[in-house]
Amino acid sequence: MNYEKFLSSEVTTENDGAMALADGAVLVAGPFRLDMRERRLTRDGVAIPLSGKPLELLEFLMKGSQRLINKDEIFERVWEGRAISEAVLTTAIRQIRAALGDDARNPAIIETVHGKGYRFLIPATSAARGARLTSAAAPSHARRRAAPAIFAAVLLLAFLLAAVIFSRAGSRPASPPAKSIAVMPFADLSPEADAAWFTEGLTEEIVTSIARTPDLRIASRRAAETAARDGATPAALRDRLGVATVLEGAVRRTEGRVKVTAHLFRTSDGFQLWTQSYDRAENDVITIQEDIAVDIARALDTVLDPSKLAAMMKAGTASPAAYEAYLIGVAFSRRNLLGGDIEDARRSAAAFERAREIDPSFSNAHWRAALAWFNNETRMDSKVFGAEFSREERLTAYEHRVDAAIATASNEIDALKYRSSRASMRLQLKPAHDLMLQYLKARPRDIDAWEQLATLAAYAGDRRSVARAAERVHALSMESGWPWSRAVTISVMAMKPELAARRARAQLRVNPDNATLNYQAHRAFLWSGAIEDAKKALVYVRSSAMAEENKLLAEMRQACAEGRIADAARFRERIEPIGDVAARWQAAQLMGDQADANRILAQFDNEEGLPTLLQFMFHPTFDATAFPALMRRLEIEGVRPVRPARMPMACATVPAA
Repeated sequence: MNYEKFLSSEVTTENDGAMALADGAVLVAGPFRLDMRERRLTRDGVAIPLSGKPLELLEFLMKGSQRLINKDEIFERVWEGRAISEAVLTTAIRQIRAALGDDARNPAIIETVHGKGYRFLIPATSAARGARLTSAAAPSHARRRAAPAIFAAVLLLAFLLAAVIFSRAGSRPASPPAKSIAVMPFADLSPEADAAWFTEGLTEEIVTSIARTPDLRIASRRAAETAARDGATPAALRDRLGVATVLEGAVRRTEGRVKVTAHLFRTSDGFQLWTQSYDRAENDVITIQEDIAVDIARALDTVLDPSKLAAMMKAGTASPAAYEAYLIGVAFSRRNLLGGDIEDARRSAAAFERAREIDPSFSNAHWRAALAWFNNETRMDSKVFGAEFSREERLTAYEHRVDAAIATASNEIDALKYRSSRASMRLQLKPAHDLMLQYLKARPRDIDAWEQLATLAAYAGDRRSVARAAERVHALSMESGWPWSRAVTISVMAMKPELAARRARAQLRVNPDNATLNYQAHRAFLWSGAIEDAKKALVYVRSSAMAEENKLLAEMRQACAEGRIADAARFRERIEPIGDVAARWQAAQLMGDQADANRILAQFDNEEGLPTLLQFMFHPTFDATAFPALMRRLEIEGVRPVRPARMPMACATVPAA
């Protein structure tokens, strides 16, 4: 195809062939128009989904159109000189070609010069902002930017309306707190009632996003669900949930269309502050967000903090299909946390995999998919990908997805978290720690990041920092209305058993029948000596859908704590043939068989296995001195491992080194 005929002006170049752009200009090359201020790419006026690093790379190539740009220059300018593999660059180029409709074997847009770099073949020029393409009139719907997703939209309206209401509260007594909101479960009104996963994931994403906003207090998710089932009145919601406003909504999917209705009302008198319905074709569902943003801006007649607004619109994809797959992943992840069923974890991982395959520039999907492959060797959900994949294959898959998350991250701050995780898997412990601290300085309310920092601090033997991270995970998750059981786990690993037990009791008051929480609470109670409390938690673990080896471990802990050594030994025998490495290692320690515990992990004491062995350093009972290769690596990293702690409920005490 001859793209020259689409040009409406002469190409202006500098001596090196790179384009000289006026401030605020857009790039035009043939039928393509790239506006980096709006981060929007169109072809003949029709929006093309492309974001993150691929979009930035396209801008750089267009600025140097018809000039060979070598790979080193690309890495320096687009990835700011970071150590990125060539596979990441190749993936980004492939995504650009897919978006533009180019053929790598017979390129008309981007040429590969093997061993050197790439050349953007179409002459590019700058155009004034707002100028129209002469080749085709852009349809009116193309004026919409690709937006994140429905959940951000509803969240946005809730926050903005609540903010105005709260600012007008003025001198009025604030009881409940003025800046407080409850998000009720969105209802599935679809004829076949088959969109439960969508509504569940939508509600979860709204709650999670609101929790990152420091000036809004959100009610407990479980309390909101219970109140919804009870049909509580506005006054009852005010008293039971302690909130001034409530957001509720419904989703209806039928005949290829999605309708989302949202309502915000005041609990003091039930007055409905705002209501709106949005009806879209399924393939146009994401544009609802922009329409809501415009409606709210007009209704409030106010100027918003752009950084706060941007923080709420961060789904990270312009693909409805990718977003739906992502929501399925979120929904099944939550179900796994509730019931401990490994099948839900597998369904969640598969959904995140689909999301990243549908939209290769979906950074969040890459990240969530990566965590299912590796980085959880000692956790309950470590069997998401079983024996069909070797450890090396899982680590490779993890690194590939983390690299993709870094390459497609919409900003450098988000990339810091991904880079930290990758560095830790490469045993670069200090850089990993420093990167995570940088990230948390910018994102202090990211619960997931505090959990990662706890792990990194444990690797460094810094139990004080582990305890600090546990406090933040607990406090932030309780504020969000959805307590994280990992706060209890981290508190135990920080050697704060009494504090772990108190946090477990606080979380169980919110989520008393959460299987994963009861499992972690059971261990915390035993570490603190609260055997009777542990018995109560064990009842929930027994009736749960979690993996059999986890149930047996809990039974074994209880038996040891009660002095039933013979029973504990029988539980260990049942764990041996079915348990993963972490389960068999813990069982050996519970029986006081430290030699066998070390033997189980000795297979990882080599260069290939160290990323796995390192993860066991999270446990205070782990003895790093038993593993020479690990000790040599820790010495290189300047890490002095702490003395292993004793397990108080063990059938025989684990000896300290």
